[in-house]
Amino acid sequence: MKTLYRGKIFTFNQQASLQNLQGVIPDALFVNDERFTFLRDGAIIVENGKISAVGDYSEISSLLRAEDKTVDYRGKLIAPGFIDTHIHATQTSSVSAYGEKLLTWLDNYVFPSEVAFNSEQSGRREYDILLKQLFKNGTTSICAYLPTSYDGADLVFEMTDQYNMRVIMGNTIMTDGNAKLITDPQTSMKISEKLYNKWHGVNRSSYALTPRFALSCTDETLGLCREFMESHPDAYVQSHLCENINEIADTVAKFSWAKDYLEVYEKSGLVNARSIYGHCIHLSESEWSRMVEKQAIFANCPVSNNYLGSGLFNYQKAVQLDAKLTLATDWGAGNTLSMLRVMDDAYKVAMLNSFKLETLTRWYSCTLGAAKALGVGQHIGSLEVGKEADFIVFDPAQNELLNYRLESSFDLLDYLFSLSSLGDDRIVAATYVYGNKVHGE
Repeated sequence: MKTLYRGKIFTFNQQASLQNLQGVIPDALFVNDERFTFLRDGAIIVENGKISAVGDYSEISSLLRAEDKTVDYRGKLIAPGFIDTHIHATQTSSVSAYGEKLLTWLDNYVFPSEVAFNSEQSGRREYDILLKQLFKNGTTSICAYLPTSYDGADLVFEMTDQYNMRVIMGNTIMTDGNAKLITDPQTSMKISEKLYNKWHGVNRSSYALTPRFALSCTDETLGLCREFMESHPDAYVQSHLCENINEIADTVAKFSWAKDYLEVYEKSGLVNARSIYGHCIHLSESEWSRMVEKQAIFANCPVSNNYLGSGLFNYQKAVQLDAKLTLATDWGAGNTLSMLRVMDDAYKVAMLNSFKLETLTRWYSCTLGAAKALGVGQHIGSLEVGKEADFIVFDPAQNELLNYRLESSFDLLDYLFSLSSLGDDRIVAATYVYGNKVHGE
């Protein structure tokens, strides 16, 4: 059976890129451009979890048969689901802890909260809250840091798989630091191996080797990470890079053989096109060049960076270098799961650096741009024929101020800008993952 969803439609198309969206000024609200589409009365048709048609309602409604279903979202906006490329699945109970600087904040709040993951009951409750809040905010795919233990990490894979989410996740590797959280290097690799074998490539799940950050690793750990990636080249890597000035100084002091932070990961074979690095605020010119040359993924987290006072990301350089830029919440240090709020903070950070990060660029970086950066642009990130049906339904009428503001919105940039600057979870009327509604009445 087919299901047709009728409403306003906004999506990027495959021709869109980080650079060719900067400076674009559509001449109307409803635009059909080779890079993006905004339809007044549009529709998508979903069959078996995938999009089989998209376009004007008047054109594609004829594809329905008597037994097919129509869901009427007229007056609402249907858009691609958000992709959050950096979250900590273990930090919901510690979110909004007082904003100390990074290393102090970890020691005082985060590590103690992560120790509490000592039962299936407590873990399942926290993950259930997290997933429901993600869906409530329109996020349909995540890259996540999981518990250090096998059972805790396995449980998250199990729960996201029940929703058939597209996820990239891994057990957090921590072999140096908090005595109650660390595991020995060999044990961490055994956990990684077991999770990879069970979940990587199963349904919509992918495994990411996940050293928390360089300071949580020893030379032995990094050597084992290199061996793992050599034997599992299709796995992802995710970690933190150049988030905090003190963190950088401590890292270079600990690994005195490295000329800078990035080289710690490079010498460990952890920098490639499937490497996702969180923050990347204080990169040197050399690190910028090497990250882009090796096609590593930037998972920038403006809400988190502002919350902890970590610094301002250089969006202008990212655009100039055509970096694989994505946006993320860094849930835990980030105190929101709303990608609308993330886009709003990204705009403000760029403005503080005297750079205008365009509205289309920001929306692209948490939808199709993120999907392309992760190498899954053929599956998710836009509403195109053949794509997996991950999408959001926005209802601006649920936010009175936003709805009033949109009465005077006559072009696409202003419309989307208003959604991201005034919108919140109230306007997410429904969220669909692989064609199944996971949030909404």
